[in-house]
Amino acid sequence: MPRPTTRPPATTAVAPPRRPGMRAAAPHLALALAAVVAAHLWVLDAWSRPAVSPVGVPVAVPSALPSVTALPAPPAPQQQTRVSGALSDAVPVVPAPLPVPLPVASPPRPPPKATAVDTVAVAVAVPEPEPEPDAVHMSAEAPAEPLQLALATAGNSPGRSPPAATVAASHALVAPPSVLLRYRMKRGPLAGTGQIDWQRDAGSYRMRLEARVPVFGLIFMETSTGQLDASGLVPLRHTERRLKRSERALSFVRDQGPPRIAFSAREGTEPLRPGAQDRLSWIAQLAARMAAPPAGDWRPGSTLEMDVASTGGDVQRWIFTVQGRDGSGLWQLRREPDTPTDTRAEVWIDPQQQHWPVRIRLSEPSGDPLELVLDGLQPA
Repeated sequence: MPRPTTRPPATTAVAPPRRPGMRAAAPHLALALAAVVAAHLWVLDAWSRPAVSPVGVPVAVPSALPSVTALPAPPAPQQQTRVSGALSDAVPVVPAPLPVPLPVASPPRPPPKATAVDTVAVAVAVPEPEPEPDAVHMSAEAPAEPLQLALATAGNSPGRSPPAATVAASHALVAPPSVLLRYRMKRGPLAGTGQIDWQRDAGSYRMRLEARVPVFGLIFMETSTGQLDASGLVPLRHTERRLKRSERALSFVRDQGPPRIAFSAREGTEPLRPGAQDRLSWIAQLAARMAAPPAGDWRPGSTLEMDVASTGGDVQRWIFTVQGRDGSGLWQLRREPDTPTDTRAEVWIDPQQQHWPVRIRLSEPSGDPLELVLDGLQPA
């Protein structure tokens, strides 16, 4: 028989006895709770206001950020002043900038005295350019002959002297080295061979031209001897011998009285001007002149002038005018006659052949022109 379930006796909740002080503390707790709520409301209101920058310009704060809450900018710094033992806020004061001291100019120092060491240092650091050897030789030995050639070169304006540096460079002519030139010669129906034997020493030269044709052999021969200086060739004696004609000569007299040219074919003399050449030496002088500055940059219309004396007793002024450069690189120069009985000369200069003429054409008023075409060049 089952046992009857025994239930525990019900308990009756008994309220704790109220203390007499709690009723008196209730108003204070309510005030505290109200203060806490007011503080929270003030904080929420402060967060919802826009922040203010130190200069009073509102700063835009994003309304919603995923995890960052914008805080108000710190207030502008205020200067606090202690008054009667308490701190009170005062108007912010921006301190004035400190005055910047002006630079005081120091009195100029006298230049240091030059010493032997300073002089040596300057001389080593900035050496003075040494003059060209040719220019020194020209200024010491060639008084007036270079000027005649310089006035006829390219780049000089009429009535205007070239600069000193240009004059020195254009005057320092260097004669070509010793060489044997072989030419094919032709005059009308007559054809043959010719050769020029050019010999150059330290300060002198010897030049010989021979023309030969079949059957007759040697029909023409010229020689020229002289000195070399910065103006190029300085002839002293020139001879000419033709078939069935005796030898004729001329001399350049420079050491006895006024400079002059004397002829064996006639009496009297002609004035000897700087740069004068004979009817053979002008070929080598032209080669030296074309090799000098502005070599490679001659312009059409540029001129080169020189007196050319012949054994017949006359002296002609030869003015070569640069015609230009052809497709093969040859410079063409032409000399027009001054009178109807004068000689026209046409020359083709090859810079690759030491500026020697590779073709010469001499035309006289009567008769066929004489042509020489370079056939070979052999160092001597």
